[in-house]
Amino acid sequence: MISQKQLKGWVFMEGTNTQFNKASFAAYITKKRKETGLTQEELAKRLFVTKSTVSKWERGVSYPDISLVCGICRALSISEHEFFTACDDVAALREQKDAKAYNDLLRNWRMFFTICYITAIAICFICNLAIFHTLSWFWIVLTALMLTWCCTNIPLNRRIQHKGQAFGIAASGCLMLLLFACWGFVGGTWIGFGTAVTSVCIALPWGLYLLTRFCPQHRGFPAIVMAAVTGWTFLLVLLCVGVTGGDVLQAALLTGMAYVPAWLIFLVAAYLRVHACIKAGLYCVITDFAIPFFDCTINLLIPDGGNTWADYLQNWPSPTELFYFDVTQMGSMNNAKVVAIGLLASIIVLSIGIVLQIVQIRRQKRHAAAAGTTGKA
Repeated sequence: MISQKQLKGWVFMEGTNTQFNKASFAAYITKKRKETGLTQEELAKRLFVTKSTVSKWERGVSYPDISLVCGICRALSISEHEFFTACDDVAALREQKDAKAYNDLLRNWRMFFTICYITAIAICFICNLAIFHTLSWFWIVLTALMLTWCCTNIPLNRRIQHKGQAFGIAASGCLMLLLFACWGFVGGTWIGFGTAVTSVCIALPWGLYLLTRFCPQHRGFPAIVMAAVTGWTFLLVLLCVGVTGGDVLQAALLTGMAYVPAWLIFLVAAYLRVHACIKAGLYCVITDFAIPFFDCTINLLIPDGGNTWADYLQNWPSPTELFYFDVTQMGSMNNAKVVAIGLLASIIVLSIGIVLQIVQIRRQKRHAAAAGTTGKA
């Protein structure tokens, strides 16, 4: 788009512009006026000029005043670029055509989905009413199709400016309606627990959205998101265990233990600025000790005569046993061997990462020294 300041800089001088001459301009103005269905008199009224002035433009006698350029472009539905070049902007027209085709495609898909949903609702309504002489399971189908409509039609609607917010509100409402429709059909006393669990599940995406929308994006933001997900998990687990009459303290401890390796991996990935191989080695170490850590912790919290840390590591293999594998005996390998193999793999990956990190640091120092020498020269 050419600004008013740029327009004022154009000077129409006959014979000095090889791309812009009176003949081509007159033919183009006449063509666009006829395409828009305007007469010379109607165009003159829109531009507050006389009919003879428009006639002179179209006969190539004179050019329009620079102050009329924007008005002519609006009246003839052309751009300033097309006005000054006296030809259609093919690229812009192609973009407009593609955009129109895309909008038509989205509209057709929305209509198709809507017709399918309405047809399904009508069929279920008739069947439920004809067979049971009342509306029972029809409400489940209706609310489920409403939720599906939100998932398919709202993202395709270009008229909605804030699609994410609109989809979240509509989907959350339809999900709650589906829950109550199921409760109305099957009955029972579970509706309070179901509503609480559903509300907590809905709270996670809304909480993450609010964090990304209003929380400042700084270095600690990933940790805030991770903490929010951790808190949401605790809330959901404690809610389920509390309603079912379980041990809330035990559930909280187990959930916290489960998040220990997850937090370690997250901190390494998000905040440790080292070579990728070093990170991979640390991932291997954390994962290697996670399984026995889980099992031993569970056995400490829920005594059932299972393994302890001593049971896991009491039969540590010798080097010859560690590297000797019998395929038929793979199922009988004790946990100490699994931990040892994982630890060995972690050490190898970490060693490779440390070497690559040292090489990278030395290369950066050489480049910095070379840049300093070049600057002094």
